[in-house]
Amino acid sequence: MLSTLTAEQKNTLQTMLSGLELAADIAHARVTVYLLDSDKRFLQVLKQVQPLTQLGKAQPDLTGRKVRVVEEPLVHRTLQNNIPLRGMRELELGVFNSFWVYPLRDVRGKCYGALSFDTLDPDEVIIRETVELLLNLTKPVDKDSNYKRLTAADGLLVVNVDKVITAANNEAKHLFQVMGIGDLLGKRTNHLEINWPLVGMVIDTGVAGGKEFTSHGMLLALRVLPVVPKAKAGSAIVILQDITELRKKEEELEALNAELADLKESLEIRKLLEKAKGILMAAHGLTEQEAYRKLQQFSMVKRISLKELAERVIASAK
Repeated sequence: MLSTLTAEQKNTLQTMLSGLELAADIAHARVTVYLLDSDKRFLQVLKQVQPLTQLGKAQPDLTGRKVRVVEEPLVHRTLQNNIPLRGMRELELGVFNSFWVYPLRDVRGKCYGALSFDTLDPDEVIIRETVELLLNLTKPVDKDSNYKRLTAADGLLVVNVDKVITAANNEAKHLFQVMGIGDLLGKRTNHLEINWPLVGMVIDTGVAGGKEFTSHGMLLALRVLPVVPKAKAGSAIVILQDITELRKKEEELEALNAELADLKESLEIRKLLEKAKGILMAAHGLTEQEAYRKLQQFSMVKRISLKELAERVIASAK
């Protein structure tokens, strides 16, 4: 229960929860945080998130609910014995998910909760690195753009401390094939074939980073997250997104907004001119054409815009 946790345990949980949705996306897994309940027959589901990157039927969200210990034997054993465990979970008749459970420990090594990853599409390297990323967060990351959520079309790599690619999802393999690069595993990100110095910089400094670049006609966004936020302390998770179409739509939207702004400005000027012409016509007995010509002539003499002149005429009439 939250009420029985220490301040340090609560702070650690809060920091970890800020990256939970991203972790679910990276691991292609439903991620759940469990706590012990005051009633030893139950466990509390503190938080459960579904990945945006995994297609298929979403499972019911159990956040805030209690589950029976007998329904989650691996979770219960992890909480009791303070050890990570791996098994299988039957979703429906004949359909099984891989199921990983990891203990949540405080600075004294005491287990106060459990973290589970539940997926049909397991990659042990990616899940292991995702767990390390979550457990080593030192501050909330939910407002850091480098840690924003993934989409199903994002490529994902794990790169070790030697800048060698040790894992890659299918989307990353596809993007690299478009760039003419195959057989990703074992390749170095600082090799001329790839040449991503940002990856090495993040591993060397322990600070997340991002950049955009163009390759083979694609505009790509690259995000690199240190698994351990310390200099040369471990591997990195690399997220690659093709933003070509997204940027094109953004530019089209900006052009449309500019066009609408121009149209709005034209309408406002027309309304001001109509009002100013009416004032001149009434004051000097001019026709509409004559009043407009007077405005044009005065605008040229004073070297001010018709809009500003119309505003002055209206203000003076008041």
